Amino acid sequence: MNKAKFGLFWFGLVALLNSAAYAADSVIAAKADRSLLIDIAMLSENRLVAVGERGHVLISEDKGKSWRQVITPASAMLTAVTFIDDQTGYAVGHQQVIMKTSDGGETWSLQYQEADDLAYPALMDVWFRDGGWGVAIGAYGLILHTANGGQDWEPVDIENLSDPDFGLPHFYSLDFDGRNNRLYMAGELGFIAVSEDFGQTWQALESPYDGSFFNIAVSRNGSLLAMGLRGHLFRSTDQGATWEEIETETTASINKMVSVKGAQIMFLAVDGIMLFSNDDGKSVTPIQYKERTGLMAGVLADLNDLVVVSEKGIKHIDLDGHQLPQ
Repeated sequence: MNKAKFGLFWFGLVALLNSAAYAADSVIAAKADRSLLIDIAMLSENRLVAVGERGHVLISEDKGKSWRQVITPASAMLTAVTFIDDQTGYAVGHQQVIMKTSDGGETWSLQYQEADDLAYPALMDVWFRDGGWGVAIGAYGLILHTANGGQDWEPVDIENLSDPDFGLPHFYSLDFDGRNNRLYMAGELGFIAVSEDFGQTWQALESPYDGSFFNIAVSRNGSLLAMGLRGHLFRSTDQGATWEEIETETTASINKMVSVKGAQIMFLAVDGIMLFSNDDGKSVTPIQYKERTGLMAGVLADLNDLVVVSEKGIKHIDLDGHQLPQ
C-alpha cells in the first residue's frame, strides 16, 4: 500500500489497529515532531498544540517554529484536539481516551478510557459548546456527551440514525455553525446528520454521496463543505438541504478543511495533495506539496505560513511560495 495513503488507516480500522498498552502514560520521543500527528489547534497568536500517535502531545510557543513534547496519561493514538479558550482543551482517541487540560496543554488529566474492541470503539472527534457541554464521536456509531465539563460522559441515544441494513456507521467529524446554531456530523457510507440542540438529538440529512466523509466543516462565509474518500468534495449553501459536487481533479482522499483568510480555503489530502479555493469552495485548484505524505490537519499560524500535521510530523507550507491562484 502506498505509504501516503496509509495515513488514513485509522479511519477505516479505528478500533482494531491501536496496540498501545491500556492506561499507560505516553513516553517522551526524540523525534515526536516527525511522527504521525493527526490534529492541531491554535490557542493564541503564538501557541499551537498538536496530537497524534502513542499519546503524543506537542506544544509550540512560537507559531510552530519549535516544538516540545509533554507527558500525557495515555499512550493510545490521539485523533482530535479542541480548545474552548487558551487554557481549557480536550483530546480524544483510541481506547475511548478523553483527556482534559486546564493550562493550555502543559498537563493533562484522563477523564475517560475504555479498551479497544468492538464494544468500546475509538473516538474520532470532539466538540465543546462551552465549559460544560461537550460531544465526542467515534467508530460504530458512538456518541458520548457531557454536561459538566467532562467529569461524566454518557452515551447519546441515536437509534433513529441506524440503517436497517448496515446499522450505525463510523462517525468521523463534527463542526458547529454558529450562525444557525446547528451542529453537523459526518462519517462513512455518506453519512451526514445535524443537531439543533447541541448534540442531544440528531436527524440524518440526505447525502449526495455514498462513500466516506472524513471531514465536515463550515466556512467563514457560512457554506457547509463535506469531503472525503477519493477526492470527493461537496458544498451546500442551504444548511445541507441540497449539495453541489465540486470538481477536484484528484482521487486523493481529503482529510481536512482549513480556512485561510476571507473566502480562501485550503483542503488537505493524502499524497501531499492540497486543494486551494479563493471563492469559498465553489472551485478548487490542486497543488502538489513537495513531499507525498498524508496531510492530516492544519492552522494558519502566520500571514502565509500554514502549519500542517502529517504522517511525517510537522510541516510548514509557505502559501506565498506556492503562487496561489488569484
